[in-house]
Amino acid sequence: MSISIKKGEMYFYLDDQYVILSVLDFEMVLAENVETGEKTTLKIDDLGRTKLIERKDATTDLSKIPAHKLENAKRRLEAILPIINANSRREVEQRSKETGISTTTLYAWLKAYESTKQLTSLLFDGKATKRNKRVPKDQEAIIGEVINEFFLSKLKPTAVKTLEEISLRCKRADIEAPSISTIRRRISEIKRKTFLGKREGKKAEEAFEPITGEFPDGNYPLHTIEIDHTRVDIILVDETHRIELGRPWITLAIDVYSRMVAGFYISMESPGYFATGQVLANAICSKKHIEQKYSLQTKWPLWGVPVMIHMDNAGEFRGDDIQRVSDEYGIGITWRPVAKPRFGAHIERLIGTLNEDIHTLDGTTLSNVKKRGEYDSSKHACMTLDEFEEWLTVLITQVYHNKVHSSLGKTPLERYTEGIFGSKTTPPRGLPPMIEDEYTLRINLLPSIERTIQKYGILVDNICYYSNVLSYWIGETESNTKNTRKKKFTVRIDPRDVSKLYFYDPNAKTYYQIPYRNMTFPKASIWEVRAAIKHLKNNENREYNESEIFAALERLRSIAIEAKNKTKTHRKNMDRVAKVLKVDSHIPKTKIEQGVTRNNEDESVPDFLFENIEPFDGIVESGPSFKYKAMQDGKDEINIVDESEPWLQ
Repeated sequence: MSISIKKGEMYFYLDDQYVILSVLDFEMVLAENVETGEKTTLKIDDLGRTKLIERKDATTDLSKIPAHKLENAKRRLEAILPIINANSRREVEQRSKETGISTTTLYAWLKAYESTKQLTSLLFDGKATKRNKRVPKDQEAIIGEVINEFFLSKLKPTAVKTLEEISLRCKRADIEAPSISTIRRRISEIKRKTFLGKREGKKAEEAFEPITGEFPDGNYPLHTIEIDHTRVDIILVDETHRIELGRPWITLAIDVYSRMVAGFYISMESPGYFATGQVLANAICSKKHIEQKYSLQTKWPLWGVPVMIHMDNAGEFRGDDIQRVSDEYGIGITWRPVAKPRFGAHIERLIGTLNEDIHTLDGTTLSNVKKRGEYDSSKHACMTLDEFEEWLTVLITQVYHNKVHSSLGKTPLERYTEGIFGSKTTPPRGLPPMIEDEYTLRINLLPSIERTIQKYGILVDNICYYSNVLSYWIGETESNTKNTRKKKFTVRIDPRDVSKLYFYDPNAKTYYQIPYRNMTFPKASIWEVRAAIKHLKNNENREYNESEIFAALERLRSIAIEAKNKTKTHRKNMDRVAKVLKVDSHIPKTKIEQGVTRNNEDESVPDFLFENIEPFDGIVESGPSFKYKAMQDGKDEINIVDESEPWLQ
């Protein structure tokens, strides 16, 4: 769910509802309590669409939504797009004639979509939801009359005062007065434009008028973000021995309108889908954790869902997962023509600008051999990956964002701020919607695979994972097939730390972290595990168990230590070990990690599923030391040859 920080929007702070009167800056708003009329300043981070106690951690696994349902949702979105900012019922009725869809249904779709601004809000079936209890017509007439004449006036009465006026008129008419909850519901249904226009005046109403004409360059903040990879012109060293590792890769995202960096991701691994997903998540989400981590002296106030992302045609940019996330959050994708780098000129220029400063660092390779001359890059290399990431973050936020851009005539930060808050020549765009559920976004941008649930748990890359959460799904079969084909579930993995995976529970509608079945195994990256498996295969060990895989992993780590001066490959493996022990994916904590709680409203989830579940803490029993034949990645079936545990047969 996204939060649109605009004048007139209604949100909850703790358990009280507020209407935003004005946006003060990138962090604070001036808001009015709907019930009491009290005005106060609130932090944007503290606002939510629902009361604090009602907020849930339920997530939507995009890969599990049937294609036909997504297509239906897209058709519904297409039907309501022209009337999202409609000011009258006449516009909705006209759209109803054009599409053949009833006005009631269009209003229902509009309400659902405006609550989240996400495609999945339009997945539901059926018409508009009816109120459980009808208000009598004579009572309804008085409520409407008082709200229009009394509440929507420049006197700005509170909901309580409005109820008092309604109760007085109901008493005179000898009818029963409504409850305060009925009045608050009616008030919350008032269009924001109408609410501000009646209570604040025409100037406040003008904030909702569409902006005509084009912005300079035909863009505005977060209209288009360009994403690209490049290998950085510097040699880095490992953290333990300060010996050469090689040149890192960086994936960058730039806001075309302001030229501000929207996000970046650095790794020693070749770029792929994971790097693309990470930089997109970093671009959309708040940068507050980065500001705190590096004690930045200047803010990095760029966040929000872009209208369009512009990428080249490399394979890592094309994939079902990227497309699903783009569809869910309403992001368009444009592809750069093959072999035409000028179509990505903005990000190419950014990379060139950053390289000018990188070329001043010890260990730089400069842009080519001729420029490097007799300079020994390897000999002078001294910066680790973490140190380079911090250096680059400071360079971007405190130097690049505050340096006048030649084609803009102002700094990227000034340009972005003007685009958001406006200036004498630029109409304000307003703060972009902030993603309220970063957990879902970041999880959905991790690489996904499908697996069945066996008695031993889940098998991924020849390693078993288990938690009591899985017990309900053991042996589950597909319900829509005539045969007994086992049901496959979505599993997502962070390649930097495979000691746990993220299992999507379709009943609880949330992700659970599932640890190794054998908790004595060390943390490892996916690259280390696959290197260990390759090592076993190369040594003609065609039959092995997971204990032997981790034994091979430990052996490779020892070889890397002993051979630290021999090859960059071994040194890179050791640096991976250091990284996996402190990997921080920035996935926000949720109440799931504090123990599972029963949602009384969700009767589809069996009670026993929530008994004695400790998905993140405690000891998980080690499984049997069964053996299995070497297999291709992604295959579920294993050949059990150990008879010590007959229940596995």
